[in-house]
Amino acid sequence: MNKWTKSVLAIMTASLAVTAPISSMAAKESNVTVLGESKGDGAIDEKLIKKIKKSVERLVQIVPYLKNYPITELEMNAETSRIEVKKYQTKEKKAPFVSMHVDQNTGEVKFFSHITGKGGFSSTYPLEAAKKKATEFMKQWYGEDMADYQLDEEASNRNSSILFRKRVNGIPFRNDTLNFAINSEGQIQHLARGDGYAEPVEMEQDISKIQFADPNKVHPKEKVEAMFATAMKPYYGQSADGQSYRFLYAPSHEGINASRGAELSAKQNERIIQFQPKAKQTIIKSKEEAVAFLAAQTGYTPTKGRGTFQEESNPKTGITSYLWMTEDEVIANIFFETKTGKVTNYQVLDTKRKRSEADKKLSEEQALKAAVEAMSEFLPLTDKEMVVTANRYEPDQNLFKFDFTMLHQGYPVDGMLRQAHVDAATGKATLLDWRVSQTIKLPDIKNAMTQEEAAKKFLKKYSIKLYYSLDEENKNIGELVYISPLVSNEEIDALTGEFYTYGEEEESE
Repeated sequence: MNKWTKSVLAIMTASLAVTAPISSMAAKESNVTVLGESKGDGAIDEKLIKKIKKSVERLVQIVPYLKNYPITELEMNAETSRIEVKKYQTKEKKAPFVSMHVDQNTGEVKFFSHITGKGGFSSTYPLEAAKKKATEFMKQWYGEDMADYQLDEEASNRNSSILFRKRVNGIPFRNDTLNFAINSEGQIQHLARGDGYAEPVEMEQDISKIQFADPNKVHPKEKVEAMFATAMKPYYGQSADGQSYRFLYAPSHEGINASRGAELSAKQNERIIQFQPKAKQTIIKSKEEAVAFLAAQTGYTPTKGRGTFQEESNPKTGITSYLWMTEDEVIANIFFETKTGKVTNYQVLDTKRKRSEADKKLSEEQALKAAVEAMSEFLPLTDKEMVVTANRYEPDQNLFKFDFTMLHQGYPVDGMLRQAHVDAATGKATLLDWRVSQTIKLPDIKNAMTQEEAAKKFLKKYSIKLYYSLDEENKNIGELVYISPLVSNEEIDALTGEFYTYGEEEESE
């Protein structure tokens, strides 16, 4: 799927910055160190420590290379109160190491990762052998029934992602998955969670308390397939060479509610936003005018304090930039056309300014409104609507960050992004980038196939499937949904009617 709609699976990594007091058993176990001492609140009960130790020892018996890491340390993150177990080869050698995350109630190891420090993961181990290795682990760890997890054969198409999915009432559960990466030696490099599409259940959540929908009360699959056209999302997709565009239909991974027979509601980052463009053109002719503009837009004056000034021009792009910098970072910049002085984008990024989530005064919706108003000042008069393709809050910066994608004839244009960052304390736009290329050539879509035609072609090759999926508002409710294949990267070219996978133009043409 295209770059801005594709979910990205994050393999679990070891990161623990702050430790909290933990009840110590180090005096009894010479190879186990519990960082800190018991001081009341935040201390781990010794019974839990014993449970953790027992679970770790059991894991070592199943995963042989862990015997090469005999030194064990327990840490607790003071901010999240989550326990992490780290295993080292020696007390002095801190890399490579193994990081384990455990259930706070039972002490059971849930996930682990072998941190080698060698960069990205790659493996030459045969795929079918990798599936076998992962299955052997599941049976040894959970028993022959594998705790109702089942290998997802379709999703397990590479040895860095062997996926097991929980079954409830015989139906796969989207939010409860285990993901294995098998290295070239046939060892389990990572055991993580998640399939990259659905948010995983909380580590300690009691699945038995989730109210799962009755599988006998669902819309027939045939009726849902007739509705599948609404799940085929049209957009202009950029080719891998960046030189051309296609008009594509991408199957939605949000699905259709099997009980209500309706498509799941659009998320915030799929909303079409209306703008009131004013096409304002700000001309700057000097550093002083640039400073005044930044101060008015952002509430920040880059010349006050520590920044040194630098000017750069690019003859190829015809753009000049003013930058205010320290030895460590760019704290503010503004870009404008060299010939005309017309401003195209700006940003203030002084990370040493004191920011705190406690200063947050705006809600996400209020920040979005502020971003839209700020962007509208500079948009060309023709750009009256865009779609939100990303929205996030950065607590360490106290910023809301929004990405907007251009629409053409009502359809998103991949790669045509505009951005706005809004200070959650002041409501000021600390970054605005309203530039887009005006030289792109988009295909004529008057003869494009319809959503119904695309859906029929897609379903002929890929059948929709029934899954349980947690309700986004109530994590104790498991809904039944019909979803297009979670592992398919294929889309349909609406002009040729052919299946298309991003980046495979050279192979298919």
